[in-house]
Amino acid sequence: MEDTQIEKEISILKQKPQLTRRERRRFRKLEKRQERLKQLKYRGLKRLIKITIILIIITAIVGGIGWYIAKQPKIPESEIISRGGLHWHPTITVIIKGEEQEIAKDIGIGAVHEAIHTHDSTGTIHMEMQGLITKDDTELGRFFKIWGKEFNSQCIFDNCNGQGGKVKMFVNGKENKEFENYLMKDKDKIEIRYE
Repeated sequence: MEDTQIEKEISILKQKPQLTRRERRRFRKLEKRQERLKQLKYRGLKRLIKITIILIIITAIVGGIGWYIAKQPKIPESEIISRGGLHWHPTITVIIKGEEQEIAKDIGIGAVHEAIHTHDSTGTIHMEMQGLITKDDTELGRFFKIWGKEFNSQCIFDNCNGQGGKVKMFVNGKENKEFENYLMKDKDKIEIRYE
């Protein structure tokens, strides 16, 4: 029975001056049914509001993620070294005027654990990177920035090209002129000399 039919029947019964026993039972039954219909409508409306709010939130989240992804700078494929992280161990030696310099232990380890760091003073550089890795992430210059030391084609530490000597770099025994821009690889043997 529809809500309008129930209201109509209740209205007719209310107009009667005196109700029979059967009509009173029918009246109470109709009132209960009308109350249940109101509750069902109310519950349905509440459910509809909840579903709408949830859909708005999901749409906002998905839209936000889509917007964030769309706004990310596009990295050319040629700049990507790995999409699944890497764990490499090149070694570095610095020799100034014939004297090997100590590579400090725990470079890049502290309050912030850097992806490029050392654990000891053997010169082993630990490159422990997650996710997308670009060429910039593996540049030798990053290690020196983390260490807080100067290194480029002109200077190593406080020693710059001039009458005192000249900076040279060797990778796996061969001279290399990339200096701070050199892209380190696993098991590289990097030697920086100032002579």
